[in-house]
Amino acid sequence: MNKVLEYYNQGFNCAESIVKAFNEEQGFNIPVQIASPFGTGMAVGTTCGAIIGAIIALGALKGREEATAKNEARRYAKEILKQIEEKYGTFECIELKKKGILCQEIINDAYNILMDKINLLNKF
Repeated sequence: MNKVLEYYNQGFNCAESIVKAFNEEQGFNIPVQIASPFGTGMAVGTTCGAIIGAIIALGALKGREEATAKNEARRYAKEILKQIEEKYGTFECIELKKKGILCQEIINDAYNILMDKINLLNKF
């Protein structure tokens, strides 16, 4: 079992699990509590917490610190959302659950998509 699913099985929510695994694998120190409100689709079934966790991690990696800098993180966030939507038809937690998609599946997919983006970025 990979780390992201281990964290989920320990009781961390989808977003927290992604952030914890990202921190460990990439050597970051994003406070996990930043992701706490985003589990279960921001607690109301909207955007899936796993996707939000991936976007939080992406922001730590590609986000900007100056308003005048180009916001590259947005482009990659859109790509992550597009890939999830192409595969599942939605990125909304409540809709994913209605389709019978397990949290473990979307957590694993969102994390793998994030890692694929990171690996692609590291090639350049």
